[in-house]
Amino acid sequence: MKKTIKKIFWSYVELLWKIKFFGILFFGIIVSILTVLEPLIFAKIIFQIEEFLKTGVFDINTTIYIILFWWIYILITLIVQYIYDYFLVTKINSNHYISQTSKYAWKIISMEYSDYLNKKQWSLYKIFDRWVEQQYHFIEFFFTEFFKNIISILAIVVILFLVDIRMAFLTLLMTPIMIWLGLFFMLKVWPEQKKLFKRWSNIFGSIWNILSAFSLTKTLWLEKKYKKEIKKDLNKIYLEQIKIDKFWSIASIYSGMIVMIARIIVLWFWVFFVIENTLSFADLFLFFSYIWWIYFPLWFLFSRLRNVSIQLTAVEEMHTEFDNMVLDNTELGKKIKNTKWKIEYSNVNFWYSEKQKILKDINFEINPWEKVAFVGNTGSWKSTIINLLFRFWEVSSWEILLDWKNIYKYSKESLRENIWIVSQDNSLFNTSIKQNLLYANDKATKKDLEKALKEAQCNFVLKLEKWIDTVIWERWLKLSWWEKQRLSIARLFLKNPKILILDEATSALDNKTEKLIQKSLDKLMKWRTTLVIAHRLSTIQNADKILMLEDWKIVEVWNYKELISKKAKFFELANPDNLIIN
Repeated sequence: MKKTIKKIFWSYVELLWKIKFFGILFFGIIVSILTVLEPLIFAKIIFQIEEFLKTGVFDINTTIYIILFWWIYILITLIVQYIYDYFLVTKINSNHYISQTSKYAWKIISMEYSDYLNKKQWSLYKIFDRWVEQQYHFIEFFFTEFFKNIISILAIVVILFLVDIRMAFLTLLMTPIMIWLGLFFMLKVWPEQKKLFKRWSNIFGSIWNILSAFSLTKTLWLEKKYKKEIKKDLNKIYLEQIKIDKFWSIASIYSGMIVMIARIIVLWFWVFFVIENTLSFADLFLFFSYIWWIYFPLWFLFSRLRNVSIQLTAVEEMHTEFDNMVLDNTELGKKIKNTKWKIEYSNVNFWYSEKQKILKDINFEINPWEKVAFVGNTGSWKSTIINLLFRFWEVSSWEILLDWKNIYKYSKESLRENIWIVSQDNSLFNTSIKQNLLYANDKATKKDLEKALKEAQCNFVLKLEKWIDTVIWERWLKLSWWEKQRLSIARLFLKNPKILILDEATSALDNKTEKLIQKSLDKLMKWRTTLVIAHRLSTIQNADKILMLEDWKIVEVWNYKELISKKAKFFELANPDNLIIN
């Protein structure tokens, strides 16, 4: 808990610098002290009444001055309170909220692709969503409630001891018990609250699994199964939550009893001191008023500890997940300049772990403007070879070269700026068709967009009511699979990359449409280095060379005619009659 609180305030200090941070605390002290002075003014008025009852003379001038002072005091207190609450707490906390959201949103976006695959994506989003809100409320609670109340209580303690030491001790007699009780319940509930948060994260992860494979869920009729599992988890959460809530309800009873006992003690000894004539009615009023100013804020803070435990748990969960996140530093390295775009894989090995080797001694060269195809059985890691070029993962040993220079000398940003991929599962964002296309080239004109759509055979766009301004609904509900694929190819024409990668790019298209698009692709590939992964022979027959993969390595490298004539591994897979790789 200490580490979590320290991280929250350190992020706040980083935004403001220490001078401003302590300046806010100092101003908060002034506000807190100002707000507790009012009973002293009332006590002065009561003292004037007491003097009148004793002497029969009422000092009207002094009373008027006290009332005028009271009005000025209220006006100053309200202004100072407004400055503190709005300018120093709310505005700065909102700025901190924006700053932290931006910082950790960038962390998510900049996450290494390999690190992303190892996480539960929906749980990750939920942790982020829950944390930014809870941290904001925690800081707001600290400055507007906790800090002010604690300073106010300390100021009251000083005032009480200056008025009457005996009554001060009696008034504060129960405060150590109340503070101990609050800390006891907080520490008791904290581990349970953490477990509860983990359960919630697991549920959100399960719901995301359902939504990400929704059609499969429907096809296999898994609704009842998932409903039963989620209900079971929710029932466990309910039982744990009511157990925690029971603790806090019991705590409220204890705190109420402590306040009541404190008031009884003050009243009891007040009678005794009044009889002895050692305590005035004005002082009694002061002490009886300040009982509420001490115990009620303590009780209020005590009741808010439940929310605080939730807030701190959310923040701790976020730091656990995000602080160790591996970031993808895309700007580190040189910018690619004056390159011929020759690619070479030199003894490349890749594995996730020593027990899970993926690629072994991969060696091949792709000359500038060559078209090279990769074929092999499913699971021969063809796409992984391509992903290594993007540096989604780092090569486990040896190197990949671009014009005889290791690609790790270049920034990832520069590499990805010059490479473009169209795969069999290209994603489209939940925005307009126009915006989806502009992501490939934000400087493209309307004429450029029309040309790209024409080259990609996206005639269906013309039939849409709003044309390129049509918004693609989430999960592409407005587009069929082949329409989505054509738009992905249209983005390729707009990007006009130096290195072109086609990973089953035309797999979702019928033969007629594929032939039309293939003509456009052939034109695009003419002066570009191209890597192709495909099962259709029509896509790879014209490749300058074909690399056959099997058992983590390349087993054959020739052009199509040579591979067929050799009647080896590739020949066993090829089925010229159906124009597909079997």
